[in-house]
Amino acid sequence: MNSKLVHEAPYHPGYEDASFESSENPIMAELNQYRKMNARYMETAKKIVEFLGTGDKASA
Repeated sequence: MNSKLVHEAPYHPGYEDASFESSENPIMAELNQYRKMNARYMETAKKIVEFLGTGDKASA
């Protein structure tokens, strides 16, 4: 029986995790999306603070 299975599905070095390459845990995918969205909001907030910080200080 084992020789038949080995004959039908030979071992190919380097392809051990090939079947799992495209699959991703849904929770991890959602966390990754949340992290990217949060980073975008933080970058926008930093740009706003920089813009307001470079304003005319004499009028204040």
